[in-house]
Amino acid sequence: MEYLFGFGLAFVLSAGLTPWVRRYALARGIVDRPSTNRKIHTREVAYLGGVAIFAAFVIAVMVLLPMSRQLASLLLGCLILVAVGVIDDIRDLSPGIKLAGQFLAAGVALAGGIGITAITNPFGGVIDLSWGRMNFELLGAHFHVMPVANILSLLWMVGLANTINFLDGLDGLACGVSGIAALVMFAVAVGPNVHQPAVALLAIILAGSALGFLPHNFYPAKIFMGDSGAYFLGLTLAMLSIYSGAKLATAALVLGFPILDAVWAAVRRILRGVSPFSADRQHFHHLLLDAGLNQRQAVLVVYAVVAVFGMVALTSNSMIKLIGFAVLVCTMILAMGGLFLRDLQKRRSKS
Repeated sequence: MEYLFGFGLAFVLSAGLTPWVRRYALARGIVDRPSTNRKIHTREVAYLGGVAIFAAFVIAVMVLLPMSRQLASLLLGCLILVAVGVIDDIRDLSPGIKLAGQFLAAGVALAGGIGITAITNPFGGVIDLSWGRMNFELLGAHFHVMPVANILSLLWMVGLANTINFLDGLDGLACGVSGIAALVMFAVAVGPNVHQPAVALLAIILAGSALGFLPHNFYPAKIFMGDSGAYFLGLTLAMLSIYSGAKLATAALVLGFPILDAVWAAVRRILRGVSPFSADRQHFHHLLLDAGLNQRQAVLVVYAVVAVFGMVALTSNSMIKLIGFAVLVCTMILAMGGLFLRDLQKRRSKS
C-alpha cells in the first residue's frame, strides 16, 4: 500500500506542478526554439520541466522516507545537478562546466556512501572492488576511499546522467524510458531475492515523478524537461542501481539501449574531431524517423525495446543477463547499421 501511495503521490505532484512550471517558463522566455536542423519540433516549447519532476520526487521522498546520510547525499547530489541543468537551459553552459557539475554531484553522492563496492561475477561469486581501501574521519563522519570502486562509481553516475540527456531527443522518449527503468528497479528491489524496501520506495516514487510528467511531454510536447530533468533522472537511476547494494547488472541491461546509443554518439563525435557532448542528428531514434516512422511510433519502438530487456533483467540470473546484453549489442549494431545504410542510400538517390 505504501508503494502505491508513493507512486500516486509523486504522479499527482508531478502532473500538477508541470503546468505551473510551464507558465513560468513561457512568461520568462525560457523556451527551446527550433533553430537548428537537428530540432524535431517546429514551434517554441517551454523548458524547465525537470524542476517539476525533481520537486515531486523530493516532496514525496520527504513525506514517506526517514532521512539518512545516504538519502541526504542522494537528494543533495540531485539538487546540484538540477541546478546545473536549469542554468544550462537558461544560459547554455560550456561542456566543461556541465561535466564539472556532474562530477561534483556524483562526488557528493559517493561521499554520502552511495558507491559501488563489488560487482556480481556472471560465472559465480562477486568481484571485490575495495582494493587499496583507506579509512578516515572528517568532522565526525567516517569515510572510506577505495580508488577502483570510487572511480567506477563516479563514471557510472556521470555516464548515466549523460546517457539520459543524449536520449532526450524526441517528445516523451527520455521521460518514458526513465519511468520504465524505475519500475523495473522497483520490481527488483521489492522482490524476495533483493528485498530492499527503501530502494523500492525511492524507485516507485521516481517512476511516479517521471510518468506524471509524461502526459505533458508526450507528442506533441507542451513542455520539455530540459537538461535539469535528464540529468536528474539519469543520476537518480544510477544512484538507485547501487544504493544499498541494488543490482547494477539489472540497470545496465534495462538501460542497455540508451547506454549503447550514448557510447556510439560519443565515439562518432570524437572520430569527427568534435566534443562528445556536441549535439547531432544520428541517434537511433533519429534514424527511426528517417526510416519513415513518426515521433509517436519511434518512441513506442524504443519503449518496447527497453521493456523487453527489462523483463529479461527481472527473470534472469547474472549469466543470462550477460548473454542478454550481448544480444542487445548485436541487435543495436545490426539495427543501426541497417537504418544508416538505408538513410545513406536514400540520400544518394536524391542527389
